Amino acid sequence: MTREDPASPTVVRAPNHLGDLVMALPALAAAGGADVQVVRWLAPLLEMVRQEDGTGVRRVLPLDRGSRGTLDAARELRRLRYARGILLTPSFSSALLFRLGGVRHRRGTPTDSRGPLLTDRVVLPSARVHRAALYAALVSGELPGRPPVPRLHVPAREASRWRELAGRADGPLVGVFPGSNAPSRRWDADRYAALVRRLDRRGVRVAVFGSPSERALTAEVAGGRALDLGGRTDLPLLAAGLAECALLVTNDSGPMHLAAAVGTPTLSLQGPGDPAVTRPLGDGQHMVRAGDLPCISCVRNVCPRSGPGYVLPDAHRECMRLIEVADVEAVVCARLPAGRAPARSP
Repeated sequence: MTREDPASPTVVRAPNHLGDLVMALPALAAAGGADVQVVRWLAPLLEMVRQEDGTGVRRVLPLDRGSRGTLDAARELRRLRYARGILLTPSFSSALLFRLGGVRHRRGTPTDSRGPLLTDRVVLPSARVHRAALYAALVSGELPGRPPVPRLHVPAREASRWRELAGRADGPLVGVFPGSNAPSRRWDADRYAALVRRLDRRGVRVAVFGSPSERALTAEVAGGRALDLGGRTDLPLLAAGLAECALLVTNDSGPMHLAAAVGTPTLSLQGPGDPAVTRPLGDGQHMVRAGDLPCISCVRNVCPRSGPGYVLPDAHRECMRLIEVADVEAVVCARLPAGRAPARSP
């Protein structure tokens, strides 16, 4: 894909999920100042990228779901008269929208029976390749030798908002993200709560992050011992908060990738996911996975197993329930800055 000029603009349809969007940031930067269409709730993250460096995203086109949103988006595409479009999404509907929007040259994978809607069909490798590399290949036409590492800089105004919310305190801050859209990838809330209690006894500051729909979960995990941020951070403020953490303990989730992109080490609790495809990239990223179960990596969002497990009496979500609190606590304390992990209080 050649670099765009004003007479021949390019539009890129960004992925629909936070983690995928973060993994796509290097591809968006390589698109050479293209406009980016993205679902509305993720638009603030791209606005933050655009305003911070201006190199990867020229214009953000928020997309609303539903028939009304599709019609509005198609009209906007036609108004802006795009010559080229790149689909980082695999869906039929996203290709149809580019076609309805008059995007003349449409590049993407022929997935979801959408091949006839594309003018440039890209067949990606069937082997396990990291998603960041696949996004880059869709833009450049070539698969990179190694996955490009997403980078995200938090603007000063967002860092200031974070300080107003969280205040200042001595010592490293450990972030905890106990949520996930995929039930199979969640470590149990009572185990997160036990981890918070143990870290609190050690004198470690903890902040628990979550969406508005996860307020009950974050309250349970924080337990009055940690800063409960459930529903209190928008996307840019979440990025700023994660950037202030010395470490994030997290499920396999979008905030895991966001933390890695802002330079925060992560300790991700991995179960059904495939790290070869979706592991967080960059320095300081560490994964905990219990056992070597035959069903790993099933990549299912809902665990289909029932009956006796390979190790536990109950097979359901066995891969996540085999991760022990004491093991996670030990890794957290070992990875905190030297001399800043207090010993357990009596």
